[in-house]
Amino acid sequence: MKILKNGETKGFVSNMTVLVDTNILIDIYANRKDFIENSLNALKLAISQYARLYISCSSITDFHYNLSKSLHSKEKAKELVIDLLKWVRLAKVDDNCIYSAISSNMNDFEDAVIDAVATNVGADFILTRNKKDFINANNKVLSPEEYLQQY
Repeated sequence: MKILKNGETKGFVSNMTVLVDTNILIDIYANRKDFIENSLNALKLAISQYARLYISCSSITDFHYNLSKSLHSKEKAKELVIDLLKWVRLAKVDDNCIYSAISSNMNDFEDAVIDAVATNVGADFILTRNKKDFINANNKVLSPEEYLQQY
């Protein structure tokens, strides 16, 4: 998915900020048949609304790893990381995110870090296919289907 042409910047006019969970991106880039339609439509809608889209810095390695396995090509996965960075910003994981995740009531540390990163970037919500992973999150969490219905 290529959104910006070479030389264009990531300018935004919307007030909406969305932290995109890795599973949404892998659904699209790995063409996961059961999930691609809703995940892709949700991202297209967010892009059409000029939302600020973020992915956690800690998630980009998961994105690359999963794609390199599903596509059987590390080089293709690297190309897709470069493509992804044309339309998604990286959200930093700092020590405050880690301390917040450690003190979180969430069951999974990795998801607690994502929740803390969402707070740091001022996300309106986390877009994920796995809402159950974000029970006790501090941020609003929407599935692609919910986002498509609500916005």
